[in-house]
Amino acid sequence: MTDSQHARHTNNKKKRNTTLLGLLAVAVVALAGLGIFTFTQLASAKGDIDGAATNASGLQTALESGDQPAAARSLTSLQTNIGSADSTLGSFVFSAASKLPVLGKNVDAVRTVTSSLKQVADTGLPPLVDIADQFNGKTFNPQGGAINVDAIAGIGPNVAKAGKVITAASGEVDRINTSALMGSLQGPVKDVQDKLSHASEISKRATTASEVVPQMLSGKHTYLLLFQNNAEIRATGGLPGAYAVLNIDNGKIKLGEQGSGGSMGSLDYDATDISDEETELFDTKLVTDFRDINFTPDFPRAASIGAEIIKREKNIDVDGVLSLDPVTLSYVLKGLGPVTLADGTTLTADNAVDVLLNGVYVAYPDLRDGGAAQDAFFASATKQIFDKVLSGEGDPNALLKALTRATNERRVQVWDKSSEISTLLSGTAVAGELPVDKAAKSTLGFYLNDATGAKMQYYLDYDVEAKASKCTDAGAQTYSTVTTLRSTAPADSATLPESIRGPGFGAPAGSMLMNVYVYAPNGGKVTDVTIDKEEVATFPGTHEGRGVRLVTVQINPGQTVTVEATVVSGKDQRGDARVLATPGIKPGTKGSVVKSAC
Repeated sequence: MTDSQHARHTNNKKKRNTTLLGLLAVAVVALAGLGIFTFTQLASAKGDIDGAATNASGLQTALESGDQPAAARSLTSLQTNIGSADSTLGSFVFSAASKLPVLGKNVDAVRTVTSSLKQVADTGLPPLVDIADQFNGKTFNPQGGAINVDAIAGIGPNVAKAGKVITAASGEVDRINTSALMGSLQGPVKDVQDKLSHASEISKRATTASEVVPQMLSGKHTYLLLFQNNAEIRATGGLPGAYAVLNIDNGKIKLGEQGSGGSMGSLDYDATDISDEETELFDTKLVTDFRDINFTPDFPRAASIGAEIIKREKNIDVDGVLSLDPVTLSYVLKGLGPVTLADGTTLTADNAVDVLLNGVYVAYPDLRDGGAAQDAFFASATKQIFDKVLSGEGDPNALLKALTRATNERRVQVWDKSSEISTLLSGTAVAGELPVDKAAKSTLGFYLNDATGAKMQYYLDYDVEAKASKCTDAGAQTYSTVTTLRSTAPADSATLPESIRGPGFGAPAGSMLMNVYVYAPNGGKVTDVTIDKEEVATFPGTHEGRGVRLVTVQINPGQTVTVEATVVSGKDQRGDARVLATPGIKPGTKGSVVKSAC
């Protein structure tokens, strides 16, 4: 190479380097500018989303109070803020960023959230705002002993339309894998998932209620109302210790005959056929004693047996069965206010559980009258609360929230003979069904039945924990479960009235004796059951395709007992699992979600 060629080569190289440096500088400046632009856009979107959250809160308040003008204003502001955030995140900058290897999924997640919320704001919420003056507790609240059936039916189409949009949006957001997002996004996105899921569930319930309630209240119907006594625990809640008949006539509701479950005990016939599975798990008392119809955790089955018994024993042909417990009444009394009973006792939200599940047996311990004084007390409580509700007293929104809370805790259950109504109710919390087949693929069950005839579960505190520890290639999961049962009974429980401590069969007076049922998912089984780490005799069985293990547990005053069991699911059950358990006297839900091990 000559000197001149070398010089030209060196100069060209310098020029290329200079050009590259210049381009790099431009790129750096551009990227810096893009970063600043992106940051400001993100900040703007965040401000819009924060504003939307405030609007949503105001909208909820307006809907609950039935303030339609305020609801409309909040909705307009909400649509503006969400629309602005969605427009920002839909720009070319974020569209390009969504294609980047790592950042992309985070951008996609945020864009999915805002677009889904925009759909809810633009399409899902307007139908609710249109009926804001009707979409609240006042619509469902009785006035003068009657419920406005037409008003409830009238909100149905709007509620259903809103529900479809909200449920679709919830499905979109639920598909986001939050665990794959950057830490700062996981919490907010999960919060949106939870809120939309909750809104979807509420909208489904409201849609069902707007369809079912008018059918149950239109025309003439007779319903059996059961009061489950949690102090003597049963799989669905408690002993059906008292009942009342509700007579319906085109929205008008009247309280009819009242009585005790004990008046239909120890029958000399089977109210219905009973399967071999049921006989082995629950004994024939399931169909021969009204007080034991809910040994089964399947409320529709229990209700149908109860309907047959009351038809034969009391000559009352019912169209359906409704059930609730004293904990539900305590929630209702928060919105209703105190009620005074025939004997001068005042029931309040704070004392209802104690009085109805324990105090009445202390106040009226003498059983020589066959429990007539106790029955009269319960009848008075039923009438006074019922009359006050039907008169329209109390805060209607508070009453609706009370029933919603009780339903979430599976304390309110409804069964109807009508196949159309039962189909609408199926799958809802209020149906109280034992999940079977596909519905049981992701469900663990833990149910309790008293085995002594005592009211000692007033002193019972229990909890259920479950954890998925293994997943096979076939998608079968293994769960480790712990049921902790604690007696808070006083040391001198044996001196309590017999109606509390029980007749003393099966266990010492003052101690609890319970049958604990552990249910596997569909096609699964329960193994390795221990009490306080010790192997014990258990009874293996099946119920509607689900493996079951029954173990009897004694708990003395002040004692804590743990029942541990290994549960194995059927194949191809890779998702998260639900835990369903018998509701006790402690407020709060007895259900949880177990994260999948797959």
